[in-house]
Amino acid sequence: MTRPTSIVDNPLVRQAPISGLLALSAFLSVVMPTLAITQHHLFVASVVGVVVATLMSAIPTLVRSAAWVVPVLLTVDFLTIALLRTGTGSGSSLFTAIVVLPVVWWASLENRRTVLFAIAGIVLVILAPYVLTPSDAPGASELVRLGILVVVFGTVAVVVHELSRRSRLNLRSAEAREGKVRAEIDRAAAVQRSLLPTTTGRITEDVVVAGACLPARSVGGDFFDWYPTPTGVAVSLGDVMGKGVGAGLIAAAVRATLRSARTVEDPGEALKRASDGLTAEGVGPDLAFTTLFHARISDDGALQWADAGHGLSFVLRADGHVDRLRSGDMPLGLGIREEWATTQGALEPGDLLVSFSDGVLDLYDDLDDTIESVAAIARAGRDPHAVVLALSARADEVPHDDDVTVIAIRRQPVEVDTERPLAMHAD
Repeated sequence: MTRPTSIVDNPLVRQAPISGLLALSAFLSVVMPTLAITQHHLFVASVVGVVVATLMSAIPTLVRSAAWVVPVLLTVDFLTIALLRTGTGSGSSLFTAIVVLPVVWWASLENRRTVLFAIAGIVLVILAPYVLTPSDAPGASELVRLGILVVVFGTVAVVVHELSRRSRLNLRSAEAREGKVRAEIDRAAAVQRSLLPTTTGRITEDVVVAGACLPARSVGGDFFDWYPTPTGVAVSLGDVMGKGVGAGLIAAAVRATLRSARTVEDPGEALKRASDGLTAEGVGPDLAFTTLFHARISDDGALQWADAGHGLSFVLRADGHVDRLRSGDMPLGLGIREEWATTQGALEPGDLLVSFSDGVLDLYDDLDDTIESVAAIARAGRDPHAVVLALSARADEVPHDDDVTVIAIRRQPVEVDTERPLAMHAD
């Protein structure tokens, strides 16, 4: 027997009401003249039985292997009630009904034989006075009354055992279903993780990128992506409304649609294709509400970006100045507006582009504080990996209910090797 997994399963907790009622019965028998103690030695023995049973109930809490305790403990309970019944008036004792508590406990155990043990305990309590004091043999009417008591308490044992059995079956079935659901969610989470970029660092000759996605649940609605295009590199960060498997599936669909448009040079047109893809799949606005930042960085440093209601991106310039990439367009999937503007800019050598999901807002006081704090992190490191690691560490420290996702892209400054000697040419 292992340690109790629930406070209700703890023998000490289950024994408490039995010991409490037995102790109260003994106390009332002593202080109330109307409650007679007919056999003092049996009464004292019942008090000792209460103490022994209470001490025994604490053993499973202290000892790991104590499977024998509960059957022995319940046997002591039945003996104690039998002694109390015999010592306080035998057949006329007021405390016979206490037997229902160990009956319910024993009948609720898993083995079917526990019903027989419970009925045997009932018979012990009922017949003990007439075995210990043969002179008090019951009459015919008393035998009928005692027989009815045995039948009633026995029926209680059978009903309790059946209800407990069904409850255990339902619990195991629910646990099995939950296990299957968890396994499916874990597989979905693994699939979602496999869709994220697996390589970080330098993705072109002068562009370094890093990203992280920390779902609030196993499967989240945030995603980020980067991939090469014919003219440079594309980066994306999206946030689907909601959490869980549904949001994760939509995030995967948006990501796949954007990737299919890699040959499209206009980011706004790529967003339109992603929106059309959601519409074609029949995903309604209540499920497909998605904010999205999508940018294209050419090999020469030209920056084009479109923002579908995201508005959480900025460029940290090499001189430390922050340019917010604000959004004036609606999110994807609303069915309100089907065009997204493309903004032209540049990512100069030494510039750092950072985009993050609204889960990062939960890590700071407000929007302005978030932008300033993330920009300060970017200034301190100037390295995409450092920015991502710092925000991930912040997410581990601060409680948050939303997915936390960040992507950082830096165009490396041109390095001039001043120590390299000049080549010498002979005439």
